[in-house]
Amino acid sequence: MDQELTTSFELLERRLASMRELASSLEQVQSAVVRSDAPGIDSHTVRQGEICEALRQLESEALQHPPCAAIAGKSRDQKAGMQLPEDAVSPLVQQRWKTLAQELIQVEIRVSQLNQVYGALLRRARRTVQIFNRVLESSAITYAPPKPEPAIAQSTFQEVSHV
Repeated sequence: MDQELTTSFELLERRLASMRELASSLEQVQSAVVRSDAPGIDSHTVRQGEICEALRQLESEALQHPPCAAIAGKSRDQKAGMQLPEDAVSPLVQQRWKTLAQELIQVEIRVSQLNQVYGALLRRARRTVQIFNRVLESSAITYAPPKPEPAIAQSTFQEVSHV
């Protein structure tokens, strides 16, 4: 039971660390969008994909461990009620597990909020780009390229400038 418990704590802590890293990346990418920093947006998007892949792997590992199975793929309400078997572990271990589970729930809520804000920010940026595209498309008619001057007018201009 001790080895299984140690593994469960390790998986829970790794998930918590990954979710914190994802939250940090979401905060940073929002700044990159505001600054129109395309390379920054790209790098954070790639990093977020890597973190999500690591979280999927952690989830599959957690499904193999009974205490952590409650963490994988469950809603926040279900996670709030997850507990270790009381008769198998000390109250101190129970408290540590409960604290980590609560922290995980809080970070997941934060990631969800950051995702919503990031999505709204991207929608606004897309609308701004669409507005600029429409302005450029409509101004093409207004600002036509100048027509070449006839040869007679150019020679007259050269004669006047020599005088």
